[in-house]
Amino acid sequence: MKKVASTLGKFFYGLTRIYRGFRSVILNLLFILLVLVLVGSFIGQPPIVVQRGSALVINPHGVIVDQLTFVDPLDALMADSLDVEINNEVLLTDILDAIALAKSDDNISSIVMLLDNLQPSGFSKLMEIAEVLTDFKASGKKVYAYADNYSQGQYYLAAHADEIILNPMGMVSLEGFGTYQMFYRDALDTLGINVHIFRVGEYKSAVEPYERNNMSAEAREANTEWLSDLWTRYITGVSQARNLNDQAIDDYVNGMDELLAAAENDTAILAMQENLVDNLMNRSETNQYLRSVIGGRPNSDEFLYINLDSYLSARNSAGGLGPRTEKIGLIVARGNIYDGNRDAGEIGGDTLADIIRRARLDDQVKALVLRIDSGGGSAFASEIIRSELVELRNAGKPLVVSMGSVAASGGYWIATPADEIWASASTITGSIGIFGLYPTFEGAFEKLGLNTDGVGTTDLWGSFVIGNELPPLAENILQSMIEDGYNDFIRLVAEARGMTIDEVDAVAQGRVWSGEDAYSLGLVDNIGNLDDAIEAAAALAGLDAYETRLIEQRLTPGQQLIKDLAGNVLLGNLVTHFTGQSPQVFNAVTGPTSLLGSFYEGINEDLRELLNYNDPQGLYLQCHECLRIFSQ
Repeated sequence: MKKVASTLGKFFYGLTRIYRGFRSVILNLLFILLVLVLVGSFIGQPPIVVQRGSALVINPHGVIVDQLTFVDPLDALMADSLDVEINNEVLLTDILDAIALAKSDDNISSIVMLLDNLQPSGFSKLMEIAEVLTDFKASGKKVYAYADNYSQGQYYLAAHADEIILNPMGMVSLEGFGTYQMFYRDALDTLGINVHIFRVGEYKSAVEPYERNNMSAEAREANTEWLSDLWTRYITGVSQARNLNDQAIDDYVNGMDELLAAAENDTAILAMQENLVDNLMNRSETNQYLRSVIGGRPNSDEFLYINLDSYLSARNSAGGLGPRTEKIGLIVARGNIYDGNRDAGEIGGDTLADIIRRARLDDQVKALVLRIDSGGGSAFASEIIRSELVELRNAGKPLVVSMGSVAASGGYWIATPADEIWASASTITGSIGIFGLYPTFEGAFEKLGLNTDGVGTTDLWGSFVIGNELPPLAENILQSMIEDGYNDFIRLVAEARGMTIDEVDAVAQGRVWSGEDAYSLGLVDNIGNLDDAIEAAAALAGLDAYETRLIEQRLTPGQQLIKDLAGNVLLGNLVTHFTGQSPQVFNAVTGPTSLLGSFYEGINEDLRELLNYNDPQGLYLQCHECLRIFSQ
């Protein structure tokens, strides 16, 4: 080996040795950890015991979703080992299944919802949870809710508890529903960027941020209608659950300044006076109170409880969900629709088509339910998905669509082949329209002193060269493609819904509707949740006994092994043993995003969306405003 002579060389040689040593230690530790978990898997894991009288604790950390965003299993394994959260999402079906199982479980005495860490989630999902909570209470078991502060979405769930507890320094923050977005017209002019807009539909407002500085009258009209519908449903749900008059919530929001002054500026006292909460207690007092009414954990000062994940593991391993031969396939389509392949949390046209194809070719799958939670995206990818769904129906398998919080534009396009479409009353759907965006930078080039020049053999060549203006020939071609796409859209809807072209056009034009309005207009068949859609699919397939099979994107064998290891109980026990950590029922609360952070996050989201657009023809079926409404 050559000797390192210079001082600088020795320095970098030393750094290299330190790096190699550090890497070796990390890899060896990881290898040992994997071996220990493998040994634990072969030896067997101790069963999770649900102690009699336990409360089921529902403490969602993050957004409630229909499908978890893909996280590399190795990252998930390391995050579990280090007790670090890398995916702030909670599956809606996990919450619904746990509550349904707990209702008839003699070992579960009650439910305790700890809601501080629940992030803004789709209103339809909160409505589904509220429905099963009401059903749970019908068994005579109690539901308790606690938060340091209740946001609007958190409070909707809390309102369906028997008893709502608020921190004495907290508040119930209600403000109504709305949709706001950034408008870039002046900024684009300043930068010298000319965004060419191509669209069909009087109400197709997805492109407005790039051509205007404010919301159009048409968009304002349409958005006001469906937002008012959702807000009425929010008020009705809370008022009925809390025995309030119909005007109470609006009075609380619109008159909060005067009400707060009358309550000596104490937000918690105000919530009590308005009958929004039942008790004011801090975390310690709440724990002691729950201990007195539920019972205590052995060798602990905490109340007796089991968390959501442990409860589902215990009940599933005990055979709570017995397998049957006949299957109803369930596929979740969540996120923006892009051309090509995408991981879970986004919809790739090729990826989803492949999953649907697997369901079609699986002889055990007798019918398919497609759960859609998407505001749309690429027109080409949407058609790839729709075509594969048509093939599934042609193969004789019934298809039922269940709409989640959003199933609009491209999300509605892929719903058209269904035998039946089910939506929540608060689903945001419709937005039957199409648009195209093409930015040109001739103004920016001029400001920078840049020039382009060249020759071509046709009038069209060079039209899409960066820095060139978009000539009328290209504009006419793109607008014609948009109009053809819109005609295809309304024709598909007309054929699927048994309507005339004119009837569809009257409710299309890019306009957004609530699920209830869409039902009255004939755009959906029924109002109901995912379970209703699954039952409908079973009925169409003539099945009395069946099992629902979730059909997902396949992992590689290595990813599957690591994923299995990540869920191993032994790993959690090792972490607890070596770190001395034990689970806490009352967790640190994730703080709200700052106003400045929200501003940058909104701009970054718009930029990411623009950069990710990849339709081969530049045609998009997307409901931009649909993605901006959450239960804050």
